Amino acid sequence: MTHTQLTELVRALLDAPTSNETVKEFAQSWIDAEDTPKQAELTKQLVSVAEQNIALIDETIGFAGSERATQILGKEGAAKLLQHAKGIKAEGAEFCDCPACEAAKNIIDLKAEIV
Repeated sequence: MTHTQLTELVRALLDAPTSNETVKEFAQSWIDAEDTPKQAELTKQLVSVAEQNIALIDETIGFAGSERATQILGKEGAAKLLQHAKGIKAEGAEFCDCPACEAAKNIIDLKAEIV
């Protein structure tokens, strides 16, 4: 894996609108540490950060059916998310397919090349 490819993976985490603040801060720190020993240390943590922040599809379904989802997304938005999550689970999805989880999944899938 090239440094450019790794940077693209980290930038995807940063740019995903559904990434939480902890992930965004980590990704920004990684980018800000370009060409420093700190970046190498953060790279060692990257897969762990991705693994800790990817949502299993059942977690997404649980969230989508919650009052919190209704508060955040509105009744219609929560219902759409719930329907979508159940649909992709029925098709065999193991993880949420939002941009943040997709970015995390890409990192996890390439962990042998990253570590």
